[in-house]
Amino acid sequence: MNQCDYLLFLKHLPMFNQVSLPIVETLLNNGKFIRCSSDQSPSFLHSQSVYIVLKGSIRFIDSRLPEGSRAIAFWKKGDVFPIDQNGELLLSPFISVKTSEDTLVLEIPFYKFKKIMTYHPQLQTNFLVMLQENLFFSYQLFLRYLHTSQDENVTPDS
Repeated sequence: MNQCDYLLFLKHLPMFNQVSLPIVETLLNNGKFIRCSSDQSPSFLHSQSVYIVLKGSIRFIDSRLPEGSRAIAFWKKGDVFPIDQNGELLLSPFISVKTSEDTLVLEIPFYKFKKIMTYHPQLQTNFLVMLQENLFFSYQLFLRYLHTSQDENVTPDS
């Protein structure tokens, strides 16, 4: 795919619904393309960035969880996710990143994303909707960890 194809792909994502094409193009031009291999260190994720999966998928695996429930997040083509100062959970040494063979991610520094959002209220609204969806995911993740830690506190005598 070329730059024009990525622009059209982004324009059709819910995140950019009713957002003008020049705004989407500005975001694309201010982003950085990251190609990922199948076993990737989470070091390619940085705090204070917004990521958009352009191709492939990313799975986050937590080695502390029981076998069968270690995948804590799965992002596929078209998913948008922020890593903010609270995103260290995904950047901890217990988390590994597995990507599909040919994964391409667009990283947009949040300060640039935030500046561009000031020019387009619909982008702000779409971003808030996406954050709400991610908040629900974070709550579900918290419940999973809470349940796991309670299981660890149970002794055979109880």
